[in-house]
Amino acid sequence: MLIVGAVLAVGVATPVAVFKTRSGHPRPASPPSPSVVVPPATSPYQLAVDAAHRTGLRVWLETDLVKNWLAGSDQFRAAVFTVGRLALRPGVVGIKIADEMGYHDGLDSVAKVRAFLRDSATALHAAAPGKLILIDLLVPELGCLPDHDPPLRWATICAVQQRGLYPQLALDKVDGYLGSHTVDVVDLSTDLLPDTTYYGWGVDVPTAQRTAWGEVHTRGWDKVVRLQARKALAHPGDYATSNADTEAALRTYVDIPRTEGAAAVDVWTWRQRYQGQIYRLLDPGLKHNVLWDGLVSRRRQGARLFTHLSPSSLEEGLQADLAVLGQVFTDVFVAAGTG
Repeated sequence: MLIVGAVLAVGVATPVAVFKTRSGHPRPASPPSPSVVVPPATSPYQLAVDAAHRTGLRVWLETDLVKNWLAGSDQFRAAVFTVGRLALRPGVVGIKIADEMGYHDGLDSVAKVRAFLRDSATALHAAAPGKLILIDLLVPELGCLPDHDPPLRWATICAVQQRGLYPQLALDKVDGYLGSHTVDVVDLSTDLLPDTTYYGWGVDVPTAQRTAWGEVHTRGWDKVVRLQARKALAHPGDYATSNADTEAALRTYVDIPRTEGAAAVDVWTWRQRYQGQIYRLLDPGLKHNVLWDGLVSRRRQGARLFTHLSPSSLEEGLQADLAVLGQVFTDVFVAAGTG
């Protein structure tokens, strides 16, 4: 991968590193230099970034650099250039570069994952200096009760199977990726199994979640990156889940990770077409539901919450959507328009 080309394409001569504290956590992103002239917003993505910033949200650009990296150096350079220009806008604190990295995305070996992270960090430190780099990571082995005491036979078999299916996402391989200091923030999915599976093992879903996060701390991931949880909670049509089941899901996927040290929780998604249907957190027409009320409650309790927004998929319009979105979320991933 011709990273020098990617750096030169954005007109920056010297990469700038993201400095970390002694604990390994990234320092806050630097604001744009006063000498940088930000052009008026003209594209839907620029307008969305600016509007989210005015709403008081911290803005993260969302791009699939994996797809562009696998497509070759020309497409990778073009995507980095687009992201670098958009990152100049006020309010942008970081860039998400991968969705479930290494999981059915073409990064099917340890060597590919390492090369992708190295190339992306090199290019983005030059194209968007001071911006945090975030990856979305699903680790199948974490759902298998790692280091549960006492060890459980079926959990051990589960872990062996997952390592065989996804060797590039084995726990020890993830240790190396995060220890390379090529990313600053990780949105982590612990890939929990169905509750019936855990009941058969003699445990429950909350126990599995706490065990997974305990393993994360044992391995020291929280010492080298900022760890955040993630969960897809959007639904098609009107929300039909009961109050009790909704609260159980929020406890498992929001409350427990926060108690276990997650700095924030990423909740997919504001509004997106998926498998032929529109998925939302609210009901159609920006109507509240039990899930939304539960998220409002978590925000009032001090939770830092992320969601995803694309200017091409809005319920009523950019300003109207952001006004409601900002009632729950502190941070928003805005699509960068890199394809």
